[in-house]
Amino acid sequence: MVPPRLVGPYRIVSTLGKGGIGTVFRASDRRTGDEVALKLLSTGPALEPAAAKRMAREFETLARLAHPNVVRVFDAGVHRGYPYLVMELVEGLDLRSYLEIDLEPSARRAMPEPAVQVQSEDSEVAPALPRFDLGALLEEADTGFYEAPTGNHALADYARSADESDTDDGSTSSEGTVSPPRRHELFSPFEDEDEPSRPLLAATPYTRELNRPERIGRLKDALLQICEALGYIHSHGLVHRDLKPGNILVDEDRHVRLMDFGLAKFLAEETSVTVRGKVVGTYRYMAPEQALAEHVDGRADLYALGVMIYELLAGRPPYDAKTPVDLWQQILEREPQPLFSLNPHADEDLARIAHKLLRKDPDDRYQTAEEVFEQLISG
Repeated sequence: MVPPRLVGPYRIVSTLGKGGIGTVFRASDRRTGDEVALKLLSTGPALEPAAAKRMAREFETLARLAHPNVVRVFDAGVHRGYPYLVMELVEGLDLRSYLEIDLEPSARRAMPEPAVQVQSEDSEVAPALPRFDLGALLEEADTGFYEAPTGNHALADYARSADESDTDDGSTSSEGTVSPPRRHELFSPFEDEDEPSRPLLAATPYTRELNRPERIGRLKDALLQICEALGYIHSHGLVHRDLKPGNILVDEDRHVRLMDFGLAKFLAEETSVTVRGKVVGTYRYMAPEQALAEHVDGRADLYALGVMIYELLAGRPPYDAKTPVDLWQQILEREPQPLFSLNPHADEDLARIAHKLLRKDPDDRYQTAEEVFEQLISG
């Protein structure tokens, strides 16, 4: 598709990127000459004029927000039935690229299996660690619309499928749901454990790269800034709903900015006629309550933060199913594999924070971004 030449008072200069809910352009304000980022949303058929204008007015409320870790929204409007947002143009990298380990491009897709065998405590040969899956780090699904499974029949179907399948890391209860592994079976670094024990596994070149002190330092600094941004938008009654590395930008001064907050909510509300019964976002980062299209608050964003921390420490996401339906099942029913089983020398404080943020019940997570901030500082 050929990009438009003009969108409202903005002249399109080039395409910066395209995702599941729209395209981001570099644009120039013809009135002032300022360069901006313009996001033109394209979620299906054009909205009715009244709905599009209502959506644009909602976006205008974002322009009143001002925080150093939040991308500024300058303007909003409607172009041929599609809403658009005009934001500050941030020159930088997304969070994943900012933290990318130093490997040649040719090595990013086909990493060899570690040629190591690790001795267990009783001197028997233990299986080698899973290889560092950099592909999982470098690939991120687009934001999109997904069917929200609802009703007892959906839960029963998944419970039945769990009852019929064997699992390596859990047992099947009489009700047909998969119960989490017992403490003596796997180490799960939750915060109520005083001295978490690590499995007796050796570091590999892949985990050493993940655990480089300089990389972990940059990650912690970025997380502190993300928490400040989340605390700010949550205090204004907003929930991001699509928090992921691709929506976090880092400039050359290591200044972190959060973008696209609130878009998922606005899209879900204003396009309900064409996508009724669906949720908007990126399934891999959705909290269980969001995947079920239930009421969400800031704790859903904190769950997504936990997903990001986990994958940036482990080299793979906590749930790695390839389809939304399978991901939905994993998000609701499975506990994530303990981080130390994937990266035995991962930062203990970050691992503990990640696992608590990934709790299924929102009441069991950290309750505010400020709490996470304090945990990062105290660690």
